[in-house]
Amino acid sequence: MKIALLLGSVGLLAIGNAEPPVVTGPAFETGDTWVFDQTDQRGASGFGQQRIDLSIERTDADTMLVGVKRDGAPTAFEDHVVGQDWSQRHIVDGQETPTTRPLNFPMRVGQNWTVDFSDATRRGMQTSLHVHRTYKVIGWEDITVPAGTFHAIKIEANGMSDGVIVTPGAVVGGAASSSLGGATFTRSQRGGTASNSVRDYAMFYYVPTIKNWVKSLEEQYNSEDVLVKRETRVLVSYHPAT
Repeated sequence: MKIALLLGSVGLLAIGNAEPPVVTGPAFETGDTWVFDQTDQRGASGFGQQRIDLSIERTDADTMLVGVKRDGAPTAFEDHVVGQDWSQRHIVDGQETPTTRPLNFPMRVGQNWTVDFSDATRRGMQTSLHVHRTYKVIGWEDITVPAGTFHAIKIEANGMSDGVIVTPGAVVGGAASSSLGGATFTRSQRGGTASNSVRDYAMFYYVPTIKNWVKSLEEQYNSEDVLVKRETRVLVSYHPAT
């Protein structure tokens, strides 16, 4: 389960006009919790909704352990190590590499940064992947979500993901008949590789007092610029540890 991450509870109004010139990183505490409503869309007709609980279970100088589970589920939290800027990280060529970085503290309006990496690890039919994504701080906006109305700093991201996929060989068989009799045939199809390019777009509304964003939108488009995936999260509640 991919994680994405209010001062107060449902219905709290946290709107204000204060816009600090620089947004610094939050001070997370064990026990900080968030609840999000997530909507998933696959293509034009595949929709799903779920409520997700997030909880800080441990912090250190650079990372934190975040528990994730469906709201109300009797199971234990699934633990994820993420950066204190909510970045996700994978091991690429033996090195810990940020694969997403929606926030980059200290942040100011107009700032931008880039995530760029190549991964030659085979995952299923995919043999390699190259990701290039640029993030930009757009400005401050008021936004309303189930948890309330907030003055948030908006970040947008645009990028491309290019993968190489193995296409397996195949043997096709069949039969034909006529007035002269029947016959069978086979045809071999040679395997190879194919490229798969996906356009990425993302948007985040971050509220410093919430230590997280209150709304996120992530989309993927195929090589013909047709939407293939959309994920939206909106904050339902936030409870600080203290």
